[in-house]
Amino acid sequence: MRKLTTAEVARMETTQGESFNDAVTLYTHTSGQDSLGQLHDSFDTGNLVTCGIMTQKEFRNYRGEVVTIDADAVLRVAMSQSIHVGDKVIKSGVTYFVDGVQPGRHVQIVPLKEIKI
Repeated sequence: MRKLTTAEVARMETTQGESFNDAVTLYTHTSGQDSLGQLHDSFDTGNLVTCGIMTQKEFRNYRGEVVTIDADAVLRVAMSQSIHVGDKVIKSGVTYFVDGVQPGRHVQIVPLKEIKI
């Protein structure tokens, strides 16, 4: 298998960026202690993030094989986007928490778990 040229890699990065046709609100998780030593978790005010999100449990890969994912949704964000386990994501009134972050070739792949109230 041959290596990709610089132009091919640039085209792939552009295509990935253009495929971000969704937007979610990302809330960064923070924690701290009060004067009594009690831990308190909180979130920032939230930022609108351009991304790609898939909420299907199963999909067919390029070979036609059925792939099942162990997440309620999968988020794709740019490599430059800061996202961490424990952050909160809201899309169309559904709240998710970040269950992991996996670096891909040109994007970060983020499995999400739905928070059911």
